[in-house]
Formats: sequence, structure tokens, C-alpha cells
Amino acid sequence: MTPAQVARPIVLDLLAAIAFASVFFIAKRGLGISGLHSVYAATVVGIAIGTVQFAAKKIARAPIGPLQWLSLGVVMALGTMTIALHDEIYIKLKPTFIDVSVGLFMVLNDWMTPYMPAEARANIPRRTVFLAEKSWAAIMVCFGCINVAVALLADTEFWALYATFVPTAIIVALFFVQYNWFHRLAQRNAQARAAAQTV
Repeated sequence: MTPAQVARPIVLDLLAAIAFASVFFIAKRGLGISGLHSVYAATVVGIAIGTVQFAAKKIARAPIGPLQWLSLGVVMALGTMTIALHDEIYIKLKPTFIDVSVGLFMVLNDWMTPYMPAEARANIPRRTVFLAEKSWAAIMVCFGCINVAVALLADTEFWALYATFVPTAIIVALFFVQYNWFHRLAQRNAQARAAAQTV
């Protein structure tokens, strides 16, 4: 499978959260809408997308991925809290709540296995997958901590650029690193298993 095929189900399950962040940034930074009204728009779009996805999967009787539950839950909780608190500092700290929530979820759950192709599940040791899952958890918590520092020490424009582009770029780069590593490891183990069976 190609990296795009592997990433597609993960992106789809996180679509509500991705839409929430995208609409908020476009509304606030691109259209000049106030922070609170940007949250209204982002929350409505995020919840709508998440709800449609849930309904479509229920109708098709398809399994609902663990990251999809988390995505919709985070959008609903943080959108509601931001609207209730009316605080721009909280808006800037929102990525920290998201990152730490995702990190804790990744620590406590076997979240990666459902998104792995069957060939990878069969040929990559469970311990390797476990270590990769927990490494991602640590990375997400680190992002959350760094966002606190940037939100409190830097101006809003710098924070907006950082929060929008830096974590995303690092996550994409690390995803491709892991994909290549898992792909080569699965191929090597499959070849070793086939060679052992022919002996």
C-alpha cells in the first residue's frame, strides 16, 4: 500500500478535528472574524462533519475507528468550553488540550493496529507497534507543552503561524518516516518467514 492509502483512514477519522482547526484559522486569520464567532463557525462545521461521518458508517455498518470517537469528542468539548469561557488565551491554549488529550488516548489505547494493513499486522512484532504508539503519544504531549510556551511568550501572529504549520509539518514528516520503516520491516520479516518455510 502507498503512504496515501495508509494515511487516508486516519485522516478521515480525524476529519472533524481537522475541519474544526481549519475553519477556525480561516475565519479568524483569513476573514478577520472575532475569535468567539470563529469558534462558533468551527464548532458547527466540526460537529456537522463528525455527525455525518458517524451516520454514514452506522448506515453502512462499518466500524467506527478509535480516532474518530476522539476527534468528535474533542471538537464538541473544546468548542463548548471556548464559547462558555469567552477567553482568547484559552483559544490559544486549545491546541495544548487537543494534543494532550490525543497523547493520553494514545498511551491508554491500542490505536494504531486498526489502521495498519493486514500485511503489516502479520509481519510487524506487536512490541514494535506498541513502542511506535507510545512514541506518538510522547510527541503529542510535547507539542502540547511547546504550545503553552509559544502561546504565553510569543505574540498572537507568531503563535498562529506556529500552531497552524509547525506541528502539522512535523507529524507529516514523521508519518512518512514510520511508513517507510514499517514497510521495510514488514517486507523483511515476510521474506524471512517465507525462507524459513521453504527450508
